Amino acid sequence: MAELPSLTEASSLCNATALVMSAVAQLPYREPTVSNIDEYDAEHGGGAIPDPLLTAQRYTRFYLLGAGDFVFSLGKLLSLEQPMVMSPAVLARSAAEYSSRCVYVSDPTDSPEMRISKAMNLCRDGFNDHGVGKPDADPELIELAKGFNDWSSQRSLPKAPLPNYTNLIHQLSPEMGRREYQRLSGVAHANAITLSGAVISAQLESDHNVDQSWRNALFASHCGVLAAMSVCLLRDGDLTQVSSCFSAFKHYELKYNQFVWDRDVERGITPDWPRPTVPADD
Repeated sequence: MAELPSLTEASSLCNATALVMSAVAQLPYREPTVSNIDEYDAEHGGGAIPDPLLTAQRYTRFYLLGAGDFVFSLGKLLSLEQPMVMSPAVLARSAAEYSSRCVYVSDPTDSPEMRISKAMNLCRDGFNDHGVGKPDADPELIELAKGFNDWSSQRSLPKAPLPNYTNLIHQLSPEMGRREYQRLSGVAHANAITLSGAVISAQLESDHNVDQSWRNALFASHCGVLAAMSVCLLRDGDLTQVSSCFSAFKHYELKYNQFVWDRDVERGITPDWPRPTVPADD
């Protein structure tokens, strides 16, 4: 039966991925069809948003940096002698959330106007989350939101798809997103059934924490490296280190899936999918 690698290797995968994410986030801003972002903003900006394209570009950096923070922190927790049960799952979910938003706003095929429109959607949701429409809202935040809405209403921006955050994660990681995000959301939202199952399983099965920790590491690193790839392509950066991280992820994903397949067979369960192997062209 295949065995899971040590969690030291899961920690190393997260740490390496986070460092690459941080490096990509610091690449100079670049808009593929705009020769000078400052000149574009001088022509199209104004009012509460004097630099709309730069603002959109900043979000590609901010979300990637945030996602990298969560991936890095997850790696540190996995290096502990006794892996934790709840916090790594919450960190993995947050990494996926930030990564999906990063990809949403950093699509290298978008026009500058579409990128701005997507950034405006994210801002609009942010204001709504802060309750700017409520009677007890912060007056300064209300004024800021008003200026934002006034600017947006005076521009003919393309209609960007609204960011359904669950769907963004499913689109970012089709094979893992739907399954893992649902599981991780149960932990993040203190679902009683998820909580009971996680704690009891960890107490009864000595390998449960290792299994779950690898799931968290793989999902977070997958989402993180895909976000880094999107930003790297947008900014025309060198993809060498990003590709290396993606290869490392695929290596450990294969080992994990082989472990799951063998474990099911050992428990008398017949998997409805063939045992994973290295693709022939690899």
